[in-house]
Amino acid sequence: MEFLIYLISRLPLNLLRSIGRFVGTLIYRFDSAYRQEINKNLTRAGIYSPALAYEVAREQGAQAVEAPWVWGRTRQQVLERCCIDERSLPILDEALGSARPIVFLTPHIGCYEVGPMMVAERWLKGTNRQFAILYRVPRKSYLRKIVGEGRVSENIVPASADLKGVRQILRIMKAGGIAGILPDQVPSHGEGVWAPLFGEKAYTMTFPLKLAKQFNAQIIMARMEREPQGWRMHVQSWDYQLTGDEKQDVTAMNRLIEETILKRPEQYLWSYKRYKCPRGVQREL
Repeated sequence: MEFLIYLISRLPLNLLRSIGRFVGTLIYRFDSAYRQEINKNLTRAGIYSPALAYEVAREQGAQAVEAPWVWGRTRQQVLERCCIDERSLPILDEALGSARPIVFLTPHIGCYEVGPMMVAERWLKGTNRQFAILYRVPRKSYLRKIVGEGRVSENIVPASADLKGVRQILRIMKAGGIAGILPDQVPSHGEGVWAPLFGEKAYTMTFPLKLAKQFNAQIIMARMEREPQGWRMHVQSWDYQLTGDEKQDVTAMNRLIEETILKRPEQYLWSYKRYKCPRGVQREL
C-alpha cells in the first residue's frame, strides 16, 4: 500500500484529478447506494439537481485521490500548489499573531489535508507552537501507519481520536497551540448531541466547542477549495459567544457549517453518511 501511494503521488496532480473524476462519475452512475446518498443529502440541503449531483461525484473522485498525492509529497511540493485568499490573510495574521489558542474547523470541503501545512509553514515554522490534527484511526491496519505518518510535518502533530490523542490536544492547546477538527464527522456514543443540519437532526460532536470554551480559544472556520493548479484557503473568524449549553452551541456551529458548505457545494463530501445514528445512541426526532 505504501508503494501504491508513492506511485499515485508521482503522477501529475491534474492528471490524477482527471482520473479520479472519471472514476467518481462511473461510481455515481453504477452504484445505486452511493448515488442515492448523494442525491438524498443534496435534497436535504435544498440544492439537488442532476447536474450538481454529477459534479459532486466528479469532485469526490478528485478528493479521494488528492490525499495520497499529498501524503506522498514533501511539504514544500504541496505548498507550491497552495495559496491563501487575500481576505483571509488579515484574519489569520491577527489570530496567529497572538498567543491565544485556536480551534481550526475544517469540514469535508476540497482538500482539508493541506490547511495545516499552510498555517504551519507561514506562521508556526521556527517556533515551538504546534498544530494538532484530530483524526480517526483507520480500521485497516495497513492504513494506520500511512495515514498517521502522512500527516506528520514540522509543527504538525496527528492526534488520534482516542484518550491518548485528546491528551495530546489538551497539552498543545494549553501551550497556545492549534487544534484542527473535522466538525461534520459523526462522533461516537457520548461525544455528541442531536442538532439540526440542513433541517434534519444530525448527531454532532461537542468536542471542538468544549475545547474552545475551556481554553478561551478563537474559532476559525476554514475551507481549502480545489482550484486548477492546487488549493486556496478561505477562512472566517467565528465570533459567536459560547454559552455552555451544548445543544444551543452545536446548533449554532451547524449553521456555520451549512453556510460554509453552500459556498462551494460541489466540493463537499455529500456521500458521507452524516445522519447515521452511532451504536449505543438513541436517535432524537
